[in-house]
Amino acid sequence: MFTVGLVLGAGGTVGDPWHCGVLSRLESEVDWDPRGADLIVGTSAGAFTAISLRSGISAADRVARFRDEPISAEAAEIYSRVTTEFDEPDVERDWRPLSLEMSLKALWPPWKLDPVRAALGAVPRGTRSGAASAKRINELHPDRWTEMPTWIVAVRASDGRRIVFGRDDVRGTIGQAAQASSAVPGVYAPAQIGKTEYIDGGVHSATNADLTATLGFNLVIISSAMTGGSGLLGRITNPVRTWFSNKLTDEVDEVRRHGTAVVVVEPHPDTLEGLSDDNAERRRQAVRAGETAVDQLLETPTGVGLHALIQQAQHG
Repeated sequence: MFTVGLVLGAGGTVGDPWHCGVLSRLESEVDWDPRGADLIVGTSAGAFTAISLRSGISAADRVARFRDEPISAEAAEIYSRVTTEFDEPDVERDWRPLSLEMSLKALWPPWKLDPVRAALGAVPRGTRSGAASAKRINELHPDRWTEMPTWIVAVRASDGRRIVFGRDDVRGTIGQAAQASSAVPGVYAPAQIGKTEYIDGGVHSATNADLTATLGFNLVIISSAMTGGSGLLGRITNPVRTWFSNKLTDEVDEVRRHGTAVVVVEPHPDTLEGLSDDNAERRRQAVRAGETAVDQLLETPTGVGLHALIQQAQHG
């Protein structure tokens, strides 16, 4: 049986629409429905895309919703479950550093030097609450977890360790996992589940694709809005994108070493820069950027190979 792992990375406000543009175009062009992926790994914005897919909403319906176009009756019924209004109220400012222990462990042997964790552990705790998002996701997907394997990545604030909801033995509903995975340090208050606080999974990696390395998939498809770039100028002008791109390169190498084919869809470094200040238009532009990236990919040898693999899986 041909198996596919799907990795949906972080990306801030444009991440979810970017993924939907990518996945909708893949489905229409290579006849592969991402809702049937054997595993979906979602980080931060990618967590919301992953859960929407597992709730039964197609990528095409997500795109239509972003574009304010009609959606299917099936999608409308699923969306009707959500009754909580979207809101991100501020919580009381807490000027304590987010996690000095995380900073120290990121700098001190035997832990591997990680300047991102070191810096983020020292920032003040965020003030925006993601609690309403957790409620909305729980309404969208009322079961505690998905039937098909879905891993949502967060980072434990106390020590900076990567935690994988849906795989690790940790508490939390799927909505709480999404809130934890997207709790951007310095912006959102950490998501608290029981006595444990969690922050954005992108603190470890924008993609976390290495989680698929040893699982024996025939193919892993990675949609990543926060990577991609070229040349010395790009590395200097956008060090965050460069950092995440380097991590993704290492992750892809690890997956391939285990004999799995990997296809990465990522934007040209300028594609998601300078988008509209209007949130609705910004999301539509991100959708279009995802579609364009797939169009360009399918014209390359990698894209031709992807199409052949999917066709083989569909008809083999």
